[in-house]
Amino acid sequence: MIRSLRRTFLLLLLFAPLMIELGGCNIVTAVSFVARPEPKTEALYTLEDVPTVVFIDDRRNRISPTRLRRTIAEEATMMLMEEEAVSEGNMIAARDAIRVSSRHDRAGKLLSVHAIGEAVGATQIIYVSVDEFALTRDGQTPEPKAMCRVRVINVPTESRVFPAPGTEGGYTYHQLMVDIPNVDPHGFHTISTRNDLNDRLATVTGDRIAKIFYTHLTSELGGRIEPR
Repeated sequence: MIRSLRRTFLLLLLFAPLMIELGGCNIVTAVSFVARPEPKTEALYTLEDVPTVVFIDDRRNRISPTRLRRTIAEEATMMLMEEEAVSEGNMIAARDAIRVSSRHDRAGKLLSVHAIGEAVGATQIIYVSVDEFALTRDGQTPEPKAMCRVRVINVPTESRVFPAPGTEGGYTYHQLMVDIPNVDPHGFHTISTRNDLNDRLATVTGDRIAKIFYTHLTSELGGRIEPR
């Protein structure tokens, strides 16, 4: 019995270095993989933690159906709160700004950006004007795309703080381009598929708007932000 135990012990001592050598490669590789950080995209602007509202300006009626304006704004609002770009207590419901703007639009009195901010009690307003929001270019092939111009306005001073005045190139807004690649064309012409795709484009657009204002993993970014 004792000899058997000794033999087992000696065999373990003999093969232990080989086992460590073989297993070590996998261990080192795993550690190396885990330790390698993913690239990040820095926030383009750090918002002040003050009463803030996201307003989607679509007075040229690029977005259809119009309910998607609220989807975009609410998604951006939610992401800003989740990522603590602005504290939850300082984010104003997007529907309030939409309601104020719609009421005055119906009366034929277009409000200025800072007036909308004042009406909802905001100190800063993330103002997004929509240039394009479409599911297709040729009417046949699904190519969901949105183009927006993004600014941040300080309401009390009625001044633009993002992009900052005097920015190199004289940019007065940041253009956000969002697309959804590789969309399955099957069923594209059905109402349900188009509705789902519209909702998806609106949600992604809101998400991309929020990402302008906090640092995030580069792999999460599907759209392109270009200064204008």
